Amino acid sequence: MKHLHWCLIATLLMAMLSGAPLVQAQAQDQILHLVQPGDNLFRLALRYGTTVDAIVAANGLPNADAIYAGQQLVIPCDSSGSTTALPATTTGGKYVVQQGDTLSGIALRHGVTVWALAQANGLPSPSMIFAGQRLFIPGTEPAQVAGDTYVVLPGDTLSQIAQRFDTSTFTLARLNCIAKPPAICVGQVLHLSGAAPAAPPVPTPAPPRGSKRIVIDLSEQHLYGYEGNQLVYSFIASTGKAPSYTRSGEFRVQSKIPNAYGASWDIWMPHWLGIYWAGSTENGIHALPILSSGQTLWAGYLGQPVSYGCIVLGTQEAELLYNWAQIGTLVSIRR
Repeated sequence: MKHLHWCLIATLLMAMLSGAPLVQAQAQDQILHLVQPGDNLFRLALRYGTTVDAIVAANGLPNADAIYAGQQLVIPCDSSGSTTALPATTTGGKYVVQQGDTLSGIALRHGVTVWALAQANGLPSPSMIFAGQRLFIPGTEPAQVAGDTYVVLPGDTLSQIAQRFDTSTFTLARLNCIAKPPAICVGQVLHLSGAAPAAPPVPTPAPPRGSKRIVIDLSEQHLYGYEGNQLVYSFIASTGKAPSYTRSGEFRVQSKIPNAYGASWDIWMPHWLGIYWAGSTENGIHALPILSSGQTLWAGYLGQPVSYGCIVLGTQEAELLYNWAQIGTLVSIRR
């Protein structure tokens, strides 16, 4: 018995020294987790398949931020020893994004890949999701075929549809007058066979969107908003610091998200206006970012380069710009 006692102590010490979370079953109705640096309740709830509220209640925590490295938490389980089920947020192939969710976590939970989930929902970047957003989970709806037509579903590509119905991408594009084969949209009805219809008349080009433009001066760390020649907004800004300098050039607003999530840094970016791609990451204009703990980053540092490449504004200023700017608004960044 004494030998067993010392073996148990040695095992616990090795687990602590290795930096691995200490997790053990206890009475088949709970799990103990040793909090590691960087842990938060959102990640723990996702890892163990429970909820933040359940962990808070099980440990009598005053709030979701009251955890620290080395703290031992009780993770509630059901009577069979499995963790408490997540709230029902998936209905009819749709999932409602929860605070703290990441696309990789959602993909893992539903048995799909991150790429498939991003493609199915037209996400410009896997990190660009926000609480309350409804995501389509691919593979949860049957193909919609009626006669010789097919209704495009989220995640479909023309080449995939062609392969499924033993035809070619070129044939489908010709039958449906698709100038650019990738250009199909959800709900579009595609003809699978028959004669190619007459080509539609060439549409008259739409007039350009307004005369709004955003000018960002990197040397001044300042953002200006113009409507025609009239200055509408003049805001102090912060741009990218070394080595992630903000790129200069002519761009346009290409995405608008009320509250974007940056998985690489675990931050929320309110009033997001995406403007250009830097590798697999989209850079944009947004308000002072907020950690999942609720802490605001870079407050008091506006007016000097601080970001990872984005243009950062004060919270109220970013909201004004977000409501004013449109998809397609010109963004000129100069040195």
